[in-house]
Order: sequence, then C-alpha cells, then structure tokens
Amino acid sequence: MSVPIGTGPPVVCVAYIGRDNTPLLIRSFRRQADGGDIDRGWNPDGSDLDLHMQLFASMDQLDAQFKTMSEALQRGETKSPDPFLGVLTPALVDFEDHNIYAQVSASQVKVIAVVRDGVCKKAHEEEQVRSLLRQLLVLYTDAVANPFFAGLETEAFDKKVVSVVAQHSTRFF
Repeated sequence: MSVPIGTGPPVVCVAYIGRDNTPLLIRSFRRQADGGDIDRGWNPDGSDLDLHMQLFASMDQLDAQFKTMSEALQRGETKSPDPFLGVLTPALVDFEDHNIYAQVSASQVKVIAVVRDGVCKKAHEEEQVRSLLRQLLVLYTDAVANPFFAGLETEAFDKKVVSVVAQHSTRFF
C-alpha cells in the first residue's frame, strides 16, 4: 500500500517506455504502508497496479500528441517539436491528484514522471520537472551507449535514477 494522504513524495513514479510502447523500466517511489523502505519497481502483490494502469492510460495521450506532430510536419510546418510534452493527463493515485509529465527522445523512447499535483503551480517549478525528465533521459542515453549494456533493470542504473529524483524532489519545496 502507500503512505497516508498528503504525505507522499512529490515524484511518485518514473518510467521508461520503449519505441513500441513496451515498458523498459518502471520505478515507484511510494513508501510501503509499514513505513519501510521505498518500493522498488513492480510489486507482485499488485500494490502498484493502479499506478501502472495510469501510466499505460497516459500512453493514449502520447499517441494523440505524436499523431498531431506528424500531421503538422506533413502540412509543412517547420517548427521542430519540443521533446518535453508537458502534462499528458491528470491522475488519481493514493486518493491524491497527480499529473503525468512526459519527454520523448529522438529514438521515440518516452520518459514519464508521475508528479503530485500542486508541486508545479508556477512556471519555474514546471522547469524542475522538465529538468528532471531531461536528466533521466541523459541517464538512459548514457546507459544504452555503454557497449556492455545489459538492460535498465540493474542496481547501478536504479541508484542513478533514485539520485536524480531525490535531487529534484528537494527543489519542489
């Protein structure tokens, strides 16, 4: 389960979704109900199932934005699309409002963050989310550029993701 209402982390989850919409990594930052360590990844007991469903539901919004961008390019609009897609959709997680933000790489890998609503009330706070997603994308790029790349579900990559999220989480308050 999760923490009581209003005491959750500002970033609840980050996900890397591949070009074909397959999950490469989903990392939850929810605290366990017993106050233990932060949950890591997929929980077989289903406690993160609602979060996963919200992530996959947001993929429909991503597809709609990609379709709009490709239609604009076909019409001849030369403005290059911003890789930061902003808020895809609102979500209800643990009885709290959250927003799902996304950024897409040139290779169509999507980095998604579920952020507690109210964290980004001002423009400079949304820049923090943009910075978070940009740094997470850099982590991904560095990982796949490694000739010994063995996937994202490694302890070393997880530690880097946790570090970046923790660094940005302190900036939200």
